[in-house]
Amino acid sequence: MMCGSCAAAVAAVLQRQPGVLGAGVNFAADAASVRWNPARTSLEAICGAVTRLGYPARPLGDGDSGTPHAALRRALQLRLAVAVCFGMWSMMAAVLLYLGPLGPVEPWARWYLALASGVLALPVLGYSAHAFYLAGWRTLRAGVPGLDSLITLAVVAAVLISGWRLAQGSAEVYFDAAVMLVTFQLVARLIDHRVRRQAAGAVQAYLRALPEQALRLDSMGQAETVPVAALTVGDRVRIPPGERIAVDGTVVTGRSAVDCSMLTGESTPRRCTTGRAVLAGSRNGEGTLEVRVDNAAGRRRIDRLARSVRHLLGHKSALQRITDRMARALLPVVIVAATLAAALVLANGGPVTEAAARALAVLVITCPCALSLAVPLVAVMAISQAGRQALLFRDPAVLEAAAGGRTVVFDKTGTLTESTPAVGRVDPAPGTDRDELLRLAASASAGSHHPLGKALQGVGTGVDTAGARRVDAGDGITWDGPHGRVRVGRADWLWRHGIDVPSARDRGTEVCVARGSSFLGRIHFHERLRPEARAVIASLRNLGCGIRILSGDSPRACRRIADQLGLAPQAVLARRTPEAKRAEIEALQRHDRVIFVGDGQNDGLALAAAELGLAVGEAEPTARAAAAAILPRGISAVPDALGLARHARNAMHRNLAWALAYNALALPAALMGYVPPVIAAITMGSSTLCVLVNSGLFVLSERRRDAEADRNLSNRYEPALS
Repeated sequence: MMCGSCAAAVAAVLQRQPGVLGAGVNFAADAASVRWNPARTSLEAICGAVTRLGYPARPLGDGDSGTPHAALRRALQLRLAVAVCFGMWSMMAAVLLYLGPLGPVEPWARWYLALASGVLALPVLGYSAHAFYLAGWRTLRAGVPGLDSLITLAVVAAVLISGWRLAQGSAEVYFDAAVMLVTFQLVARLIDHRVRRQAAGAVQAYLRALPEQALRLDSMGQAETVPVAALTVGDRVRIPPGERIAVDGTVVTGRSAVDCSMLTGESTPRRCTTGRAVLAGSRNGEGTLEVRVDNAAGRRRIDRLARSVRHLLGHKSALQRITDRMARALLPVVIVAATLAAALVLANGGPVTEAAARALAVLVITCPCALSLAVPLVAVMAISQAGRQALLFRDPAVLEAAAGGRTVVFDKTGTLTESTPAVGRVDPAPGTDRDELLRLAASASAGSHHPLGKALQGVGTGVDTAGARRVDAGDGITWDGPHGRVRVGRADWLWRHGIDVPSARDRGTEVCVARGSSFLGRIHFHERLRPEARAVIASLRNLGCGIRILSGDSPRACRRIADQLGLAPQAVLARRTPEAKRAEIEALQRHDRVIFVGDGQNDGLALAAAELGLAVGEAEPTARAAAAAILPRGISAVPDALGLARHARNAMHRNLAWALAYNALALPAALMGYVPPVIAAITMGSSTLCVLVNSGLFVLSERRRDAEADRNLSNRYEPALS
């Protein structure tokens, strides 16, 4: 699909199919969401109807490689290059015609200049405008004529009238008006394509998080590397330590701790033994697992998440829907106005040529160039300005949501907290030195991939990497080194090895340390709140935003973070699956506009469902694909992104207000004959220029705001430096 008009045509055809209960289409995601009655129609029939319209359709996931966006962009750029090159020469001939009454051009030469203007315009009107003709015809067939139909009508009318005047020997032609119309619309289409086609990569980003190959075991237990797509239900695969799991399945043999944080948000890895289910996208810990495939590629939970994200990204923003409706509603109004203008001339005894010129002036001057540029132009400038601030907007269509957003929902694990847990309370046994306890625990954990092992390695001093280490997946590590046999792990695991572990109050995540048969102490862990989290929450509250936490982790872990941030217990939504997160976001959005901030694979649905989804820090690729903006600076950039988005939406509204005011004033003027076609083309270009100027003022204001913020920051820290 080339544009929103194409999407409207596809939606109209889908909704007219027998048995279709509802359909929604968005060209930004190259996706259609259709509900139908299987007793009356089929998926093949629905796809066939869309294909007959001229848009090849296939089920989502069936060779889902997406539209060749790069090729489409290159085609638009080539069409624009042709329009600019040949249009420039055509306009030069037209300018000489305008200057003819002043004397630079002899009367006998004017007809030849008019002919030259038409000949030079042919590549523009034939090649550059071809996509508009095609889309206009398709939308007309579908019964939903829009902007492309209006462009086609204006261009065809200009060419026919100009050809008729040339045949009469007159030099009053309007090829230049048609050329300007096509060129401006190609600019608008190219900008629109650039800023709104990012959503189509969401599914691929989800699936890129998974390995493409797996170790399949044969009946003799021998492993062979095969593509994941070749696996079938019942196959057995081996998952080495530290590898990401590629299938949904059940553990047949082995023990390990599986990190499910990217799917569920749980900060503590799950213990997986025989009979436990594992999900594609999770990362295996220290042990080797043998897993029976329950859901192969295409039917895994992460595949369902990917399809849901694609569906959510296919929805249009409210502002773009309004703009599309305005453009569609303008077509019948313009046609009626053009017909009325011609009728008024003929009723007053005017010649047919004057009637045709006035009708053409109405068609050209009311062509909604400014209206079509109002939203995407500000969007691309906002994205450019955001890039200067390390704010990477992916879906400008949701910038408008920030202006009314009053609820900011944060994921907890990895978003408000550090990705690695911190060592907290250390309880050495009597006679054991605290530093020695940490050093032994860190030495035993040297080289471990486990989050707790990484945390221990970060606090121990004088870590000894010598000796042999053996991992009992899900239980602990045994280190045979210069200091004897040291065990670090679960209390019940030490008990099974004959070590007397004193009972203690449950303080959450902990490991116990023993040397030989002697218990040395306990080391407790807690999630670390990011240093900037409190300041970010305070800034958002100053902006009038309510704050909530939405996490897959336990209620106790979530409340601990909420207490540190000064949030009430009712602001915490804990132990939520990705699907439940989406449901919570949708429920909140029934009453308010919601901004969701996350970084994990389990946040993809919530990021896509929210009116403004922000992926922060080193977010997972899936979170980046689903989010409207990526903030590499972390949550400290959330208030900046919110402010920029609000300013951008206000600029979009100013552009739309100007575009509507222009059409409200220009239409009556052209209708009464005050504006000839040439001036209509210039006026249409001037209205577009006004939109450009307003968009430029938005950029200037943002840069002044950034400079002022930098000065304030410099003044704030200057006394400390002096």
